[in-house]
Amino acid sequence: MSTLIIVSNRCITRKTTFTDPLLDVLEKIAINYSAKWYGWDGEIETSRKGPQRSRHDINTFTVYSRPFSANEYENGYHGYIHKVLWPVFHNRPDLAEYQKEYFTTYKMNAQNVAEDIAQDLRDEEIIWVHDYHLLPVGKMLRDGGHHNMSGFFLHQPFPPGDVLRSIPEHNWLVNALLEYDVIGFQSSADVSNFLTYVLRYHRVTRLAPDLIQLNGKTIRIGIFPCGIVADAQNVAPPIHRQVDDYPRQIIISNDVISDISGIHYRLDAMRTFLNHHPRYIRNVSLLQISDPSREYPRSTSNLCTRLERFCGELNGQYGDFSWYPVNYIHNTLCSQTLIQELYAKAQVALFTPLSEGTSLSAKAFILAQDVDDPGVLILSMFSGAAEQLSEAIIVNPYDANETSDALHSALSMPLHERKRRHGLMLKKVLRYDSLWWGRTFIEALEDKTRPAAPVFRTSHYGVFTPQKLY
Repeated sequence: MSTLIIVSNRCITRKTTFTDPLLDVLEKIAINYSAKWYGWDGEIETSRKGPQRSRHDINTFTVYSRPFSANEYENGYHGYIHKVLWPVFHNRPDLAEYQKEYFTTYKMNAQNVAEDIAQDLRDEEIIWVHDYHLLPVGKMLRDGGHHNMSGFFLHQPFPPGDVLRSIPEHNWLVNALLEYDVIGFQSSADVSNFLTYVLRYHRVTRLAPDLIQLNGKTIRIGIFPCGIVADAQNVAPPIHRQVDDYPRQIIISNDVISDISGIHYRLDAMRTFLNHHPRYIRNVSLLQISDPSREYPRSTSNLCTRLERFCGELNGQYGDFSWYPVNYIHNTLCSQTLIQELYAKAQVALFTPLSEGTSLSAKAFILAQDVDDPGVLILSMFSGAAEQLSEAIIVNPYDANETSDALHSALSMPLHERKRRHGLMLKKVLRYDSLWWGRTFIEALEDKTRPAAPVFRTSHYGVFTPQKLY
């Protein structure tokens, strides 16, 4: 087996204290493959000497981390990534803000990472780049004379072609993407958008359902739904007394506050739910855990204030001194252990983003539930996990009436049906876990076997959709 190089925006270091489910997944893979892991250490370098690479040996793998310069952090990370790529890839080009220096800094950061990798790169090593933060790294390594097998996995949705073309550098980005040997996506919708785009705008030839060719180079395309770390510690944790004594049914939701999280639509659905089903008043509460501070995508200026005002109006309309329909808290007040306990206690999980790629919170909820008395998962049809977790109740997050009906169905669902749905989803979560995800992608990259997941059929539209993958 070739040595694996993982390239991601964030990486763990000995000083890492925060919890990120995706970093847990990558760490599990790094341990399993004794990998070399390159990424940002979360620090901002302000000294005159500039950012310097550091090496850390952790468990069985090695981390090569570097801080951002102030310019890379402001113009590259918060500029191009959060103000250009993030809104466009989440189908909100109207939120994008373009500045020339953003793209210049973005390329400069990717070049720095590529040069760090090139210092120690051996011919037999394979490279796995994660997400659009460092998308150009594969092309930059090839331009530098390194022709190692390389793969790219997009953790975000891939937008329709006309949306992607709103980025001034869209052609450069797609050409960089087409330098990889394997390109992985979360769902069939992402694959369809990608193939429709490249077949229309690039000189791409389709060799097979999951193979394309460009300038004599063969590229494999696959659906590789990201799995969660399915250790015993994540399954049905013991419930803290303070959580266990909560007297009412809990509907739980956990989001980063942004313009695509759909929290405002979810609160409107909660209002509709209480209007249509008043018997749940004082018996059910929505526990909305939100993160306004994590270094994630931008949101419109006053979004937090508007959400808090909406919660206040809803609680003022229906609540009393002993009950509120919405408990709106920042997850900085919740440890990861407490969140797991809340997942285990909740009767319903409501994950209804307006656009989402990798969806690990929904899988964490499934793992945390009691198999003898499980809760019900409600997922947005635009969630990256909806295709895989098809036994969840799938809703249109823009439709308050549909989400309200789904809440009623979930809270009134008989035990045998809850157990049936949960059992089928739990099997998928455990089978297609983080190690399956890593192994399947790496095998596709090494070309030892055909990938297990990316099987396609072609509809009469010529659009690629998955066969029965799960």
